[in-house]
Amino acid sequence: MSKLIALFYLLLSLAGCDQSHTVVTHSIVDGVDVIDSQIEVTGKLATFRCLRSNSGECHYTVLPQQCAASGSACRPALSSFSMREGNSVMITALPKDFASCVTAVPSAASECAQQLASAVRTAP
Repeated sequence: MSKLIALFYLLLSLAGCDQSHTVVTHSIVDGVDVIDSQIEVTGKLATFRCLRSNSGECHYTVLPQQCAASGSACRPALSSFSMREGNSVMITALPKDFASCVTAVPSAASECAQQLASAVRTAP
């Protein structure tokens, strides 16, 4: 059933019914790639891609936008999952206003919320 829903959203996106955007996270420390990830969002459909991680895994935390903006984690997070470098996961039931972070090592939802809130405060 989830594959049918994903196909439906894909067809809608191709028809131009939903605007899509891509969130890129690429962190380099001392010239070394720590994490490289892309999240493509079209409506309620999100595809998470772990392109590179110095640990070999990407660890994702997905929060409602209001939790990320306030810097405090909602309990529980909408989703927390990990995947190996080179893999991708499609999630079909996220709210349009979700926020997410990705790290090379597991982190608590509260750390993710604080990271997202500080990114919002420093953005132009």
